[in-house]
Amino acid sequence: PTTTPLSVAVPGLPALDVSKTLSIQKQQLEIYRVLLETLAASEQESATIFPELSKSLVGHIGTLNKLKEDLQDIFTRIRALKAHFRGQYPEVYDYVQSLHVDELDDEDDGCAEA
Repeated sequence: PTTTPLSVAVPGLPALDVSKTLSIQKQQLEIYRVLLETLAASEQESATIFPELSKSLVGHIGTLNKLKEDLQDIFTRIRALKAHFRGQYPEVYDYVQSLHVDELDDEDDGCAEA
């Protein structure tokens, strides 16, 4: 084993191959440098894209909220019409409802066989 200034200064410390240790540390430093560059590029790209995606998301949320309001309005009108026809024409309404349920039953049976 070779002696190094460190192994001479600290008795009992084994001799270290300083050049090999430095080489390994340089390799690790280069790996970390490349990783840092990659992370910086990713952060820059994210910072560029984020505002655009945020605006797009707000637009989509607005569209979904408008759609929800429209659907609620449509179903409220449908319920009002059903209540009106149920009150004004109860026999016809019950008959139509029974036909509609039969149609749904037939469709369910058809889907099960397919």
